[in-house]
Amino acid sequence: MMKMLRAMREPLKYVQGRDALLQFHKEMEYMGKRWLFVCSNSGYKACHEKLEKSFGTSDDYRRYEIFGGISSNGEIKKMMAIVEEDKIDTVVAVGGGSAVDTAKATAYYTGKHIVILPTVAATDAPCTGLSVIYNDDHSFDRYLFYPTNPDAVMVDTTIIANAPVKFLIAGMGDALGTYFEGRASIRTESSSLEGTGITRAGQALARLCYD
Repeated sequence: MMKMLRAMREPLKYVQGRDALLQFHKEMEYMGKRWLFVCSNSGYKACHEKLEKSFGTSDDYRRYEIFGGISSNGEIKKMMAIVEEDKIDTVVAVGGGSAVDTAKATAYYTGKHIVILPTVAATDAPCTGLSVIYNDDHSFDRYLFYPTNPDAVMVDTTIIANAPVKFLIAGMGDALGTYFEGRASIRTESSSLEGTGITRAGQALARLCYD
C-alpha cells in the first residue's frame, strides 16, 4: 500500500508589521498597474487611507468596491465583470473571511493575481487555498479548492489590534486549536482537507503559534 503523501502549502509572500499597508505599493507593485480592491465596509474604512498613501504619486489605476457581505455566486460574477471591464491585473481582498473568499474566487476565475489584506484575526481565509461559496439566497453552495494559495498576504498589525476584541479572541482560540488538530493528524496518519498528510514543518509552525 502506498504511503500517504505529505504536503505544506502557504502564500508565496507574507508581509507583516505595524502600519504595513503604508508599504503596500512598494511590496506588491511587481503584480501590475491596475488594481481592484474587494472591500468589506469596515475594511474600506480601516484601510483606504493607508492604501492611497502607499501609492504616493503613482498613476496606477485603483478601484475600490464594497462587496455585498457574503461570498455568493452573484457577488463573484459582479467582481469578475469589473475585472474584465477595467482590465485589472491584481485583485486585492480587504476585510474578513467573506471578502477574502469573494476576492480569491474572482481572481481564480479571471486568472489574475490575488493579494489578501486581512482586517481581523478570526479567520483562516487569508492564507488558505479554498473559498466557501454561497448561493445568492445565502444558502451554502460548495467549497472551492484552488491549485495554489494566495500570491501575497499583508498583515497590518495596527489594523488587527484596533479591530473588535472578540475577533482577536476568536483568532487566538482558532490558532491554539490548530496545534492539536495537526498533532492528531500526524499521530493517526490522517489527511487534511486537501488530501495529504501534515508535514513536520507545518506542525512546528502550529506549535510555535500555540506557544
